[in-house]
Amino acid sequence: MLKWKPKKKVVIDESSLPTFKNVASGTENFKPMPNNDSKQPKSVSTFDYNSKNSNHLHPIPTKSQQGPKLQDGIAENGKQIMDISKPEDTNHSYSITRFDICPKKVNTGVIMLKASLLVKNREKRNQITRIVQGPSIYILRPGMVLLKRYMSLDDQVKIVKACRELGIGDGGFYQPGYNNGAKLHFKMMCLGMNWDPQSRQYSYIRITDNSKPPKIPDYFQDMVKRAIQDSNDYIQKNSGKIIPSMSPDICIAKFYTKDGKLGLHQDKDESRESLDRGLPVVSFSIGDSAEFLYGNERDIEKADLVKLESGDVMIFGGESRNIFHGVSSIVPDTASRRLLEATDIP
Repeated sequence: MLKWKPKKKVVIDESSLPTFKNVASGTENFKPMPNNDSKQPKSVSTFDYNSKNSNHLHPIPTKSQQGPKLQDGIAENGKQIMDISKPEDTNHSYSITRFDICPKKVNTGVIMLKASLLVKNREKRNQITRIVQGPSIYILRPGMVLLKRYMSLDDQVKIVKACRELGIGDGGFYQPGYNNGAKLHFKMMCLGMNWDPQSRQYSYIRITDNSKPPKIPDYFQDMVKRAIQDSNDYIQKNSGKIIPSMSPDICIAKFYTKDGKLGLHQDKDESRESLDRGLPVVSFSIGDSAEFLYGNERDIEKADLVKLESGDVMIFGGESRNIFHGVSSIVPDTASRRLLEATDIP
């Protein structure tokens, strides 16, 4: 999943929009996870990736000032069991293993069956229908817009390949964690600036390995601006309050495996610039579908749920800039076979 912020896939029942009630129940203790970086993923889906993985890209609008301190409760899962807001030790002791979101089949030993002609033709027909009909746009709440089927297959393939090339290089994908051994439930790569889960700060260097985050590709910037503009065009037609525009300085690409998740949290900016201006968080989903939770409180029982599919774009800014949100689960085997074949995702 690619996520841009000012400073992750999901499926939707369109007949029931805009309100979806979260059916998830209970919470889960945040326990240290074994580091399985040596194992290759079975597949991918969003920038916040996952076929049996999901990818989600999140742009983050902020000023390019060194060391802006932001808070993001990214590791908090539902009702927080362990207090990580004030880590006792700010030294980083865990090592980083390079992670390839699109490992070559010859290296993994995984044999992927080609999609049948029937499946390929059905997906081609669906793509033609989406092109003719255009994306469906929904206002889930003031300042929160869902663009269904927004990205073409070609755009999704282009994004995955770009992230793969950046992800295997300096400052690429790794599994973030804490000094106590706890690991987050996804792989992550920051572009533009780095976000550190231990210190909850943004900086220009990833202190775990002293690497510099890769630059955000111009293509990603253009997609963010276009998605915001298309959302505002729709909002204005429906007499709504438009979402402030932005040029993202930070992008976080997250790769979720089939058991990936992200607890309810807020994307906070200690400088309050992005919050005060209502600058949006923009999330692009590619790969397997994901169940996305959102609400006014950090309580999964009170959160609403929407399913994000590959090609969907979620934007929340303005009045919804500070909502709690997270990914409760990834829906396995929901990514397009044509996407998997085109990106070499196993």
